[in-house]
Amino acid sequence: MALRIELDSYKPGIAKFLAQKWSGSSQIDILVQRNQDGYYLSGLNQWNPEKNWHTLENMSVENEKLTGYIGEWLVDSLVTQESQLRFLIQIRDKQNQSYVDGGVVSIAETVFASTALNAQTTLSNEEQVIEHPEPVNDPIVEDGTPLIEESTITPQKETLVEPIETDPEPKSEITPVEPVKSKSHLGLIVSIVVGCMMLIGLGLTAWYFLFFKNQLQPNPTVEISGQCSLNNTSTDDLTFIQQCLQTKPETEAIIQIITEAKKAEKCNIAQRLYANQAQTNANIAMLYAKEYDEKFYEANNCFKADKETAIYWYETSLTNDPKNTFVKDRLTQLQK
Repeated sequence: MALRIELDSYKPGIAKFLAQKWSGSSQIDILVQRNQDGYYLSGLNQWNPEKNWHTLENMSVENEKLTGYIGEWLVDSLVTQESQLRFLIQIRDKQNQSYVDGGVVSIAETVFASTALNAQTTLSNEEQVIEHPEPVNDPIVEDGTPLIEESTITPQKETLVEPIETDPEPKSEITPVEPVKSKSHLGLIVSIVVGCMMLIGLGLTAWYFLFFKNQLQPNPTVEISGQCSLNNTSTDDLTFIQQCLQTKPETEAIIQIITEAKKAEKCNIAQRLYANQAQTNANIAMLYAKEYDEKFYEANNCFKADKETAIYWYETSLTNDPKNTFVKDRLTQLQK
């Protein structure tokens, strides 16, 4: 079973090393390989095609968790990579060299190279709210004059005009009652027909705007803050990611940023956002796994299909969402 290897922040140039599910001793060697070209780390920022094992000192093991600290030779070599940030670390037990296990290393977003000692930025000042010392007066409110004056309607008295009788003789003609009723019925029928036509028109209009038009138009994009816009990546990628995450974007916004970063081939941003958020977000971890799953893989310059990496992130997703049947099924298929 693949190890779950994580690098967490300690201070620039130094990181906490954690390998879960390790069944060996604390005396170990490690082999670091990057995915771009398959080269192995031989020294500080030095990569060669030949394997090179490195001994990690002062490590400890408890409950199958291998922990310790690593220095800048490894931290700087990993976090300064710009295009691809996926690395496979194999661990060999020095007491039993036949026991070797490994996994994809997950680098926390707060892990910095040693060069960041004097370059760390604080964003707290940007979050301060500037309060006005005096309230802003609204001249309309102070004036107290209503914008719309109430109109006074003076009812007019009705003048009754008495009819002047011109024919004193009684009329012998019968009042035509039936034709009046016929006209009344005809008007009612016309009103009903017009009303039905109006209802049909309103129904068609509602159907068009609620259903048909929505099918023609693409779904609206998620609103993203200016600090998370890829158009504002004037700083380095790490600073951009920090400033973006300070705004606490929703999951949908993070996924959209990753998608846009992939299209723009800003792979460093896509990889780091995925790795940072997938640790605690089951949905993002599942999407990250699908980037490496051959069943869903689509050729791009930021990711390459890799079975072991897909398994790792599916397992991470399942840890945060144990009831996800899709992830369970994909793990079963990949682990056969």
